[in-house]
Amino acid sequence: MRHRETAADLLVSPHMQFIPANDDDFFLRVAEALSGCQLVEQELKLYITEAFDLVRKCVDERLPFKLSGDDYQESSLEKLIGVYRKLCDNEPLIARLNKFKNERNFLSHKAITHCMDPEQGISLPDVVDIAPRLSAIADEARLLRLAIHEEANKFRGHLYFDKLDDENRGCGK
Repeated sequence: MRHRETAADLLVSPHMQFIPANDDDFFLRVAEALSGCQLVEQELKLYITEAFDLVRKCVDERLPFKLSGDDYQESSLEKLIGVYRKLCDNEPLIARLNKFKNERNFLSHKAITHCMDPEQGISLPDVVDIAPRLSAIADEARLLRLAIHEEANKFRGHLYFDKLDDENRGCGK
């Protein structure tokens, strides 16, 4: 069985500057990194949905509360972070999310075109330069998902288990 060359295999040749545009290794690495970014967005949407559900549970019939996580299902990462900021006091986490958003925007909108030459294919030096950024954002996405999940755990017990009777309307008291 013949081994299919990838960008990693070509790194051993210092004379090669471009790899064929149909080499899937680079595109798969970009897709893998960006899939973690999508999971961060999903975790933010879940947090927002559950936070709204808790508010709805707390105000019950005292105040109409028509905000819903469904209102944000098609929102951009920037919009989700803006809503999350209003529902969470963890400023260091929000700062990390904003930094993450900026890097994700570069990688999702410019990384491939940054590495592509329309006539010659994928620039190997550019792929080598961008590879650590792809790995770093994948790692940061995993850590952010966990951090957002942990923030939500601070109120999930109240959402799913507390019975809010008339004496306990303060939600969590």
